[in-house]
This record gives sequence, C-alpha cells and structure tokens, in this order.
Amino acid sequence: MVKNLAIALGFLITAYFISSSENLKIILSGIAIFLIGMYFMENGFKLFSGGALENILKRFTNNLFKAITTGFLATSIVQSSSLITVIVISFLSVELLTLAQGIGIVFGSNLGSTTTAWIVSSLGLKIKISAYAMPMLIFGVVLRFFKNNTYKGLGNVLLGLGFIFLGISYMKDGFDTLKDSIDLAQFALPGIKGIILYILIGAVATVVIQSSSATMAIIITALSAGNIIYINALALAIGANIGTTVTAIIGSFASNENGKRLAFAHLIFNVITALVAVVFIYSLRDFVDYLAPLFGIDAENYSMKLALFHTIFNLLGIIIVAPFINIIVNFAKKTIKKKVAKSSKPKFLLKSNIEIPNSSLLSLKKECINLYENCQRAMLHALNLHTTELKTKEDLQKQLTNEPRKSNTNIDEIYQTNLKLLYNEIIKYSSFAQEHMTSQQQKIAGNFKKSATRLIEVLKDTRDIQKNLDFYLKSKNEYIKKEYNNLREELGSLFIDINNLNNENLSELDKITQIEVIKSTLNKNDLSNSETIDTLIRTQKIKASMATSLINDSATVYSIQKKLVEVAMILFIEDELLKEIGEENNAPK
Repeated sequence: MVKNLAIALGFLITAYFISSSENLKIILSGIAIFLIGMYFMENGFKLFSGGALENILKRFTNNLFKAITTGFLATSIVQSSSLITVIVISFLSVELLTLAQGIGIVFGSNLGSTTTAWIVSSLGLKIKISAYAMPMLIFGVVLRFFKNNTYKGLGNVLLGLGFIFLGISYMKDGFDTLKDSIDLAQFALPGIKGIILYILIGAVATVVIQSSSATMAIIITALSAGNIIYINALALAIGANIGTTVTAIIGSFASNENGKRLAFAHLIFNVITALVAVVFIYSLRDFVDYLAPLFGIDAENYSMKLALFHTIFNLLGIIIVAPFINIIVNFAKKTIKKKVAKSSKPKFLLKSNIEIPNSSLLSLKKECINLYENCQRAMLHALNLHTTELKTKEDLQKQLTNEPRKSNTNIDEIYQTNLKLLYNEIIKYSSFAQEHMTSQQQKIAGNFKKSATRLIEVLKDTRDIQKNLDFYLKSKNEYIKKEYNNLREELGSLFIDINNLNNENLSELDKITQIEVIKSTLNKNDLSNSETIDTLIRTQKIKASMATSLINDSATVYSIQKKLVEVAMILFIEDELLKEIGEENNAPK
C-alpha cells in the first residue's frame, strides 16, 4: 500500500514539473518517443530476422576479429546493443558460444552503438527528420496487421525507426528553445572536477533511461543547441559508455554464471576504456580536431566531432583490451564461479531465451536432458543400483552380484519435492517459447515436452514395481529372485546404452544403428521373459501370486523401456534443425 502511494506521489510530482515547463515537456516527450522506437526496433528485428540474426552471430564468431566485427555490424544494423547483448547471453546460457566469443561480440557491439551518434549528428540535426518519420510510422502500422511474422517484424522495424526519428526531432526542438531560457553550461565546473561530474551525469542518465543510444541522442541535441559545452559533452559520452554496462548486468540477473561473466567482462572493458578516455581526454580532443577535416567535418561542427570522439575512444578501448581477452575470461570465471543447481530448479530455462527460437529450443533440450539425468538417478536408486559406479555393463554385473538391500528411495517424495517442479517449468517454458516459433520449431518443442512427460511416466512406473522388487529380491525362492534381478539388469543395461548415445564422437548414423540394436534387444527380452514366465508357471517353480506380480511388473518394465527409447530418440538423435545449429557451433575455431 505504502509502495503504491509512493509511486502515485512520484508520478504526480513528475507531472507537475513537466507541466510547469513547455520546453521540458517537449524534451521528455522526445526521449519517451525515442525509447519507444528503440523497443519497436528490438522487437521488430527479433520477428523480422526469423533466426537469421542469431545464425549470423553464431556462424561468424569463430575467432576474435570476426566476433568483434560481427558485433559491430549487427549493432550498427539493428541500432540496439541491448538486443545483441541479450542474444549473446542467451547463447552463452546454452553453450552455443564460448565466453571469449561472447565478449568479442559485446566489444564490437560497443563500437557499433556509436553509429547512433553519427546518425543523429549527420541527419537528425541537418534535415527535418520528422518528415521521414511519418511515412515510416504509416507503413509500419499497415505491416503490423499482417499475420506473417516477417511482415509484422518489418512493420515493427519501420515503426521503431519512425519513432526514433520523431523523438530526435522533438528533443532537438526542445533544446533549441531551452537555450534561450537557461544555459546549462553555467553550472559546469572547471578542469577535471567538471569532467568527472559530467561523466557521473552521463552514467546515471544511461542507467535511468536504460539506453546509451538515447543518452547520446540527448547529448548531441543539447550540444547542438548550445546547452552544454563541447568538453562536457565528451565527458557525458564517456559516462554513457559506463552506464550502458548496467543494462547488461541487469539482463544477466536472469542468466546463469556465463551471462553474469559476460556482464562482468563488459563492465571491465567499459571502465578501462573510460579511464583511458578520461586520462587522455584533451589529447583525444586534439586528435579529433586533427582528423575532423579528413572526414569532411567542419571545425565548428561539434556534434559530428562528438560522434567521431565516441567512435575513437571505443575503438581505442578494443585495441587496448582485446589482447588480454583470455585473461579477462579466466578472471571472470574465477570471480563468478559455477553454482550447482538443485534438481528442482531449472538450469537452462532462461527467460531471456524465450523470444529467440533457436536458443529456446536448445534450452529445452538441455533441460530435458537434465530431467532425464535426475529421473535416471532416482530410478536406479529405486532399483538398488548406484549411478556413481554404473558406467559400463561390467559395473552393472558387479552390482547385480551383490546382495541387494531394501531401497530407501521414495519416488513419490522425489517427484513431489524436486522433479514435479522441474517438469512443470519445462512445460510452461515450452508453451511460452512456442509463441515465437515457426511450425517446424513448434513441432520440435512439442517433442521435447513429450520426452519430459514420458520421463515422469517412467518415474511413476518405477514406483509401481519398486515394492515387489524389494520384496522378491529378498525371497527365498531363487527363481523369482532371479527374474526380478533380470528386470534390474534390463533397465540398468538400457540406461548404459542410452547414456552412450550422448556422445559427441558418435555419428548420427551410429546413434540410429545403436537405437535399432536396443529396440531389437528389447523385443527379444520381452519374448524371452514371456516364455520364461510360462515355463516357471507350468513347472510350478513359482506360486501363482508370484507369477501374477512378475507378469504385471515385466509388462511395466517393457513399457518403461519403450518410453525410454522414445526419449532417447528425441534427446540424443538430433532433429535436422537442431543438428544444423550444433554443426555451426562445432565448426573449427
């Protein structure tokens, strides 16, 4: 209640200050419209690219130079370093990129974000940019009514560009009239104190606005209108670079340790770059003055000089920091250590991946494998088999020869306290992720949901046979004891065979061949078990009650085995789409 009142009071105070100044109202409206444009641009490229943007980021990052170049070009095109950072974090979370590749892309993305300054200084201040905004908004709205995601995405991109241009126009008009009523430059402090103050202002503004591009647009329009002096604008640009790291840090909160490491590396890079820029700010200013005529920039065109300064100090940061990227990676790994997640918590289902189809599919696959491993552990313990000592068929035989103890594994408890939550999260995540997928991608996601459902089913099936298994393994009747031991052997052997499929060195053909061998073995075991049970009944070596239990449990074990094979085919024999993603990821580095 208090929080809601505080928010309402904050809005009322803000509304009062905005309404009291027409110029401030225009400037803040421009900022708001610019931010809406950035949002539509990001959303539009997610839909419009149809996964192409993600594929480019994966395919052209197999060395540091390519990663930096790709990050620069991608950000220059989509005009959003935040979008690129979100995609990179999502790829790191499912291990599609190495941390070094991710850091390289973010370094390039930092440089790519400087293109906003060039657009604003070269176009937004020289021509009536709002005239171009209107047609973009009109066509953008029309395209949004199409059902096709490509057209809808293109519509969002046009809307984004239209709003960005309109926002720049509003900010320019606001600052043009503001300079007649107030001179912000009069509050500037001399020397290094003033530089530090404006760096802090630039950083705070970017943290609040959550967009360094928007901050740079504000700085350039304010500089053009004469509201701030050139040297203070340079300091604000340095501050904006520091502030943009907060966006990556906030985005990493919902990520795993690799996402946090990327944000940490981003912070290191931007702080080092900022320190270099501050120390050499006057030298860089003079260097910009020297280069400006070579780029056709007039001596008095401080807006374009600011854009050039912004590009130069980011490029300088890459040149200085890039050679030490492996040191940064190792430092980030030591600082942010991997946490072992509890079995009840998803390891790979990150919210940041939901709107990126390729990443969400890989997230689902990895989480289903995580569920499989947890179910396998619970099932084997219920069968009195210990997973840590169960790597080969020889290990299995050793355990089978030991006198079995009564299993204390409570499958119901494991399901309710751990695996039910994990299963629910997989189903929920898949449902949300499928909204952003093509029909083919939705089919793959549906198969992953099916695999999760099958795993829960086999877990419950194992619970149903556990009581009889514990009872008959202690029986004095050697025949029934042997048959239940055979059921343990069949399930243990199947898990070993399936685990062997999860081997990167095996070709898809070898995996398919192995699956066919497993299926053939299951059919033989099922026939053999039926014949053996019939023989035991006819020769009266087991009682009728034993025979009934054995028949039912054998059928249940066969059902478990068939479901596990179905799961193995979904998780370990790749769909063509996921196979393509994997091949790109495993390309020579």
